Amino acid sequence: MPQKKKRVTQQTLRRRRMTALAIIILLVIIIIYAVFSACSGGDEDAKGDSENIRTSTITSTSSDVQNPITQTTPVQTGTIMESVTGSQTSAVTTSEDDENRVQSIELTFYTCELNIGDTTMPYVTMLPDTADLTEKWESSDESIATVDYLGNITALKAGVCYVTVTSVNNPEVYAQVKVNVMDENGLVPASQPVSAVSSSVAQTVTTTITTTAVPVKNDSSEPTYIQGILIANKSYGLPADYNPGLDSETESAFNKLSEAAANQGLDIYLSSGFRSYDTQARIYESYVDSYGQASADTFSARPGYSEHQTGLAIDVNSIDDSFAGTPESEWLASHAHEYGFIIRYPKGKESITGYKYEPWHIRYLGVEKATEVYNSGLTLEEFLGIDSEYKE
Repeated sequence: MPQKKKRVTQQTLRRRRMTALAIIILLVIIIIYAVFSACSGGDEDAKGDSENIRTSTITSTSSDVQNPITQTTPVQTGTIMESVTGSQTSAVTTSEDDENRVQSIELTFYTCELNIGDTTMPYVTMLPDTADLTEKWESSDESIATVDYLGNITALKAGVCYVTVTSVNNPEVYAQVKVNVMDENGLVPASQPVSAVSSSVAQTVTTTITTTAVPVKNDSSEPTYIQGILIANKSYGLPADYNPGLDSETESAFNKLSEAAANQGLDIYLSSGFRSYDTQARIYESYVDSYGQASADTFSARPGYSEHQTGLAIDVNSIDDSFAGTPESEWLASHAHEYGFIIRYPKGKESITGYKYEPWHIRYLGVEKATEVYNSGLTLEEFLGIDSEYKE
């Protein structure tokens, strides 16, 4: 007996058509989304390529501790800022926060004076500390001084060279130390060529200066006191045999100043205190060899005319322009007098003091006198009514 055919109702047909239509709509949506995603990815790639071609600027500053030379050069990709501390430091800042790339290198010193056979090592700080901090050390003249992979600098013969530490992670970032190796007389040889690389990025500039050291005699037979204040400047010298060492009262006052700064979360430390006549002679003549006497006189005292020989002057932290504008520098300018010190060579007073701005150089006068000078807004020369000019 034949089977009866099952009839499909209109309701079932409508349900099937709706299901098929829903599937088709879903497929269309998937296709549109896939096409849109592909187009969007292409735009992002194009945008990324475009951003990588933007132009940046390198600002390069090259100097020995207090003698800057600045130049600007256009380059590609990122913004590179090279700042100087002593011999040379470069730092790179990109427009994007990159925690895996070294951005700057700082050293504990940027110039040093060694006798033959001496060894020293600057401590290195690379930032950010999340990057690969591997260092590469090189000497510009290994016959004068060598450097090992840890940064130990060893003096071999008299002369001047530069030791460079470079970030392996980012070779555009580096710092340099100027190494002065003294001869048996305690001097860098006269007519010693001094070469410094201003930038390893995009352009290299080499400066060579050859001069002869100029000996300076100090005819002062007795220290000079004005209003009870011992004076050492370009007009008033000290005897060559004046050798008091660092004054104990000055040292004690500085320790109190340093402790007060530490209580504010600041780090102010003594980098240079007393210097004898002979030590100052070596330092000054080295600068004259490197830069000529006229330039050296703007930032280094002739032997017998240095405040450091009084035992009442202290240089703090980094003895160079990098100290200016730091929290420590600003605190020192505002509070040094409270502990008996003044900023001896203020900004804008170069023609009066005879020296460029040195925010790191403080002079002890005692709390009462330092506060008087601070409140007056005058330099010590203006306060005492004296000048500061070499007579020759």
